[in-house]
Amino acid sequence: MEETVLRLLGRKTSGNVQKVLFFFEETGTPYTREDYGRQFNNTQTPEYLKLNPNAKVPTLVDGDLAIWESNTILRYLAAKAGSALYPS
Repeated sequence: MEETVLRLLGRKTSGNVQKVLFFFEETGTPYTREDYGRQFNNTQTPEYLKLNPNAKVPTLVDGDLAIWESNTILRYLAAKAGSALYPS
């Protein structure tokens, strides 16, 4: 079964996006990052608002699941990966 590559929507200069990028790099989790944010003028589009009604970055897309808020994303990723970064 093919694993879905995680998509991170957000600009790399955002501190909240950087937290998620740090997790990906530290755990070796495969991902793609796409530029989203104010200067890209794309967080108010109907497509983005469907994924994240708060219209902020970051947003994580895992298949049909969209998660927003950086700390929620980190908890989701750590639990999914069975990472030691997420205590039982």
